[in-house]
Amino acid sequence: MTVKGIRLRLKWALLSAVDLLGLPLNLEGREGEVQILCFHGVCADTDEFINGRFHKESAFRDLLTELKQRFHIISLDDFLANRLNPDKLNILLTFDDGYRNNLTLVLPIIEDLGCPITIFVTGRTDLPLWTDLLDLAAAYPSESGTILNELLAISGVKTSKELKTWLPLQPTEVVLEINRKLNELPEQFLDTTRVFWELFSDNDLRLLQTRPLVSLANHSANHLSFVTLTEDQMAQEINEVRTRLSNIGSAYASVFAYPYGHHNEATIARLNDLGIEQQFLAEWEVKEAPRSWKRLTLNPFISTRNM
Repeated sequence: MTVKGIRLRLKWALLSAVDLLGLPLNLEGREGEVQILCFHGVCADTDEFINGRFHKESAFRDLLTELKQRFHIISLDDFLANRLNPDKLNILLTFDDGYRNNLTLVLPIIEDLGCPITIFVTGRTDLPLWTDLLDLAAAYPSESGTILNELLAISGVKTSKELKTWLPLQPTEVVLEINRKLNELPEQFLDTTRVFWELFSDNDLRLLQTRPLVSLANHSANHLSFVTLTEDQMAQEINEVRTRLSNIGSAYASVFAYPYGHHNEATIARLNDLGIEQQFLAEWEVKEAPRSWKRLTLNPFISTRNM
């Protein structure tokens, strides 16, 4: 564990102890600013945690309730138009990857609480993302057969965690081939774990487009690391989803979030050339660039107060 990680855990432990005492949080000092939060998926309270990206349904509701009470939740349109509350911290809620649980589990919560969200969707409909399938294979080895061991042998790494770091930076054909291999997980197993991998269909997107609290934006066609792509490949990844979103009437097909948060000066410049109006990054290694925004990915394993 890094020194930064140790400090964070000590800070979280202290804040959790303070929470037990019922002492108030000091949330002053960022009035009029914007904090962009990044979520991925939500699963049922009865589902096991198999990754660090999904939040349990009740914990997600509790978190949004706290955020709404303390801050000002804004829509993507508010953010782009700079319609902010000068007296509170403004929060933009974003979701990556386009999981169908954003429709089945997240939508009822945000409509009940009146919280707008932005979902960055891919072009994928029939082939799940490799990250989700790998998490399933690692969490349920007896149900997954030999696939995980085969992938470790191909990559030369020793653990699924190392594989998740290694794979995004490989050539596109390697990533897609391993993705197809993971899609060979037993059909019955995939069916029972659908909440962790199922993505939006086109009909799902048409339904979400009719919901006033939902904005749909671009997350690339195949969720590849843009630092590994040629300029032509970047254009293809961007334009496929731009077409998909434009066809259903989304006004945000040219608002883009980088898969994995991977970016550099060359990707930012290329996407500017492609007419991408806003680029959403990760909270780490952010380069200063016009119309580029860092986000904070929330940790489902810590308390609502710490988040």
